[in-house]
Amino acid sequence: MKFSWKLWLLLALLFIGLGWFYLAHGTASATELSTGTTKEVVDDLNHTVKEKKDRIDEISSLIDTYRDRIRDQESKQASLANEVLLLENRVREKELGVLKTQEEINVIGLEIEALQDAIQDQQTHIESQKEMIGQLLRRLHQADEVTTLDVLLTRGSLSDFFDHLERVKRVEKQLGGQVNNLKLEKQTLNATQKQQTAHRDLLIIEGENLKKEQIQLASEKEYKTSLISETQNSQEEFERIIFELRQQQQQTSEDISRLEDKLREKLDSIDDALARGDLLLSWPVYPAKGVSASFHDSTYPFRHLFEHSGTDIPTPAGTPVKAPAGGYVAWHRTGRLYGNYIMIVHPGGIATVYAHLSKFVAPADSYVERGDVIALSGGVAGAPGAGLSTGAHLHFEVRQNGIPVDAENFLPSIR
Repeated sequence: MKFSWKLWLLLALLFIGLGWFYLAHGTASATELSTGTTKEVVDDLNHTVKEKKDRIDEISSLIDTYRDRIRDQESKQASLANEVLLLENRVREKELGVLKTQEEINVIGLEIEALQDAIQDQQTHIESQKEMIGQLLRRLHQADEVTTLDVLLTRGSLSDFFDHLERVKRVEKQLGGQVNNLKLEKQTLNATQKQQTAHRDLLIIEGENLKKEQIQLASEKEYKTSLISETQNSQEEFERIIFELRQQQQQTSEDISRLEDKLREKLDSIDDALARGDLLLSWPVYPAKGVSASFHDSTYPFRHLFEHSGTDIPTPAGTPVKAPAGGYVAWHRTGRLYGNYIMIVHPGGIATVYAHLSKFVAPADSYVERGDVIALSGGVAGAPGAGLSTGAHLHFEVRQNGIPVDAENFLPSIR
């Protein structure tokens, strides 16, 4: 009986030792296999990310090259050939800008994917370590059920038994520390993922802004077509356009002052809100696509020749243009730059100009109420009445006391 008890205890201790060996080596091998697979996936993603970042750097370098060319061309004396070349470089710069942002969005997406794989890998490590600790605890519990008397019956085995228990407890403590370290690493990865996700969200917003860039890009291309069409590839015609614009701006200011003095009493009765000083206009066309060029826009192609004095609203040709307030239709005119355009004088020292029209509706020398249709929009390059245009849109100006001002300061916000 005594021999059988010793044999049982030795077998139990051997079982615990083998269990510990299996947990320390067998499970670790499975974890290493999983880790190796995940590492290959992450390495592949990181390699792709590096290639894309190199591509972004290359695009950025090209953009800088085109910007240098643009600055150099803007500093040269205005000529038709130079303006065409300038437009071509601006188009290429914008195309590269669109491509760069798209690549940046792709890169951040890949970086987030790599982080998610790394986080999943850490979670697998944590679960594996927890399982190892659980099995060790169960083995310890079984060993604790052996009483001191049972151990003493084996005579010389008590010291070995407690040495084994100490080794098991040390392993348990080490595994517990590894689990805590893995949890901290996972927290760090989660925080990084949160930052990257926020960065991606910003880039997605930037991607939405690309829609405006793409509209401007289309406008740049239309400018080149329109410029060549309007000037008939003649430097002399180009110079006439520039001269006409400057004369036109001066003449418009003089006309506004003259008409305001002549029609002040009638104007004050045509729109009570403006007469009271409530300087709020309605949009002449609904800005469904936003604004493609704003007042004194730094992206306006001919800004180095003259400032952009209005607000460009993309809209299909033939869209009804409505009076933003009551007023007097001063005249219809056709110019080389504005094409068909109308001016309305309003109360409160305000006048508005509408350019690149395909058709006049409200007759000149007549009064209109807020919301009345005054014209149809145009702006398609080369079409009658388009003038020097950026494509289908309405060019809308506001003059206050004869001076061009930012129209958006007088309009409701775009929602």
